[in-house]
Amino acid sequence: MADPTQVLLLADACFAALCSWMVTSWEPWDRAWLAREARALCRRLELACKPAMRAVRARVTSHGARTARVSLGEVSEMIDVVRLGLTAGLSFDAALAMYCLFRTSRLSKLLGEAALSWRIGAATRGEALGGVAQAAGVRSLESFGIAVAQALALGAPLAETLLGQAREIRAAHRAAVEREIERAPVKLLVPVGTLILPALLLSIMGPLLAASGMV
Repeated sequence: MADPTQVLLLADACFAALCSWMVTSWEPWDRAWLAREARALCRRLELACKPAMRAVRARVTSHGARTARVSLGEVSEMIDVVRLGLTAGLSFDAALAMYCLFRTSRLSKLLGEAALSWRIGAATRGEALGGVAQAAGVRSLESFGIAVAQALALGAPLAETLLGQAREIRAAHRAAVEREIERAPVKLLVPVGTLILPALLLSIMGPLLAASGMV
């Protein structure tokens, strides 16, 4: 099956060659008519694209105003830091405080607020970490909170549990990145069709129209 990007580029090249042949082989009045139609089409495209550009600009602005989403990579990094702290002899609270102290991400802020809530008795560790999972929108943090709460309640070794969780989250993050890479060629069709094609047509037809005195 042919690559959609290659098919689109081939169609663009054929269309540009056809336009070039039409401009050089038509009579002067035909080229003048084509120039008027091309200018009218450009004006219509400009008017039609204005609402879409305003919507894109508003979406980008609102997206920048919102807080950044927590990624699986940040979660796996946090678990690794906490696990290393536990391996070094720190308590869970001390290892988590070390992560929150040296990181300025949204996850560290949420975890710092959760740690404060269970220190003052406003919630248990499981409840606070479950709230972090809901606020961050990452389901992997729910299993992290459950494992921490159970290990601290039963006195089980937490470092080994966190090691397995970190491996699973890194594998899930790697799979998500690979899916995004596979979807990249399809996403490129939009800028190729809306940006590269008009620029290609203008670069081919512009000099020809200028040489014929129609623009």
